[in-house]
Amino acid sequence: MERIVFITAIVLVFYGVVPGIGAFVVRARWRLFRARMIDASLRPTVGYVQLRSNDPSAGYLGVYRCFGTLEAIQADDTLWITDGKISLAVRMSDEHVYYLAPDLLASGADQSELPDETPTIVPWSKIGSLPEGTRMFVCGPLYVQGGTAFFRSDGATSLTVLIYDGTPESVLERSIWSGRHRNEYWNQVTPGSLAAGSLSLLILASVYIGSPWLRSSAILAVAGSLIPVLPLMPPGVPLFFVYRRWWQHARSLRAERDLMRLPLRYDGSLRGSASDGQQYEHRAVTLEEAQELLSLGARFRSASLPAAQVGDGMVGFGVIDDQGVLTRPADPLAEFLIVQGDPATVAWRCERRARRLERLAVVAFSAGLALNLYLALVVMNWLVR
Repeated sequence: MERIVFITAIVLVFYGVVPGIGAFVVRARWRLFRARMIDASLRPTVGYVQLRSNDPSAGYLGVYRCFGTLEAIQADDTLWITDGKISLAVRMSDEHVYYLAPDLLASGADQSELPDETPTIVPWSKIGSLPEGTRMFVCGPLYVQGGTAFFRSDGATSLTVLIYDGTPESVLERSIWSGRHRNEYWNQVTPGSLAAGSLSLLILASVYIGSPWLRSSAILAVAGSLIPVLPLMPPGVPLFFVYRRWWQHARSLRAERDLMRLPLRYDGSLRGSASDGQQYEHRAVTLEEAQELLSLGARFRSASLPAAQVGDGMVGFGVIDDQGVLTRPADPLAEFLIVQGDPATVAWRCERRARRLERLAVVAFSAGLALNLYLALVVMNWLVR
């Protein structure tokens, strides 16, 4: 009995607990990234304030953001970027850089064609060089000292440094959509943990196999060592692909949930001041009004839910011009958007459906693994008789 408990403990620790902890860490890291991008969209742009660059004692100005292009790299840890009007330094010591996936929206792709490639995270110390003109988005504490304006982490607030292509208007949407791991279980610690667990069980099996009365324990240890590859073997492999499909769909639904909530971030009443001082508004729009807004450059957003759950109504988001018409905000991170259905309700339904699909995916994976594990035990028991 003690041997069975020991084998079970190895399986649970190396195949479940260690990768599971890694999964929570990965999910938390990407949740933080998305939260930082949303917070950045509510921060003022450097161009909207007059930098007191001639005042050597100005010091800390607050948290700001800036879209710019790379001008130069100084002393290996300082970037110089420009927004076309002013130049700013970015102190990059111990910082990380996010590389955003290519912009498909610029070529006219719809939401379903947004790249699901997770942004690449690279420590600044491992970046050899960057070409002049690289498009960058920076948000964080802004300082002015000795006539120089610069971004720098202050301990409480870290810098967010993003390299992207395409237009600034697509950066937030692409970050929220793709800023999540494709499968949290398969993270940096998973391969090593699976290998260590499998090797440990094989060593146990080699010890047990020498004693005839420990044959059952040896069979169980060998079967446990095969668990990492059993889901990919017949006859349970179709259930593995069902699991992958449902899990990927759940991931897309979580992304759609976040996109639906995005225009609600200003406040609960869907009103708020964009960073340029314009008033962000929403209103119900008819089909004719929606078509007119689309011709003006508004984006259409819906969710991959049954039509009955999405609803027929449409809501437009933007700023109101002098004629009382919705139009594109000056702030590139304030969306000019048409949403199918009520955003809050659709987001809640996306989340509920995503959780259901995740549970079904786990059931499908577990069923395929259990089937193959049972057959493996039967075959090995027959072979060692």
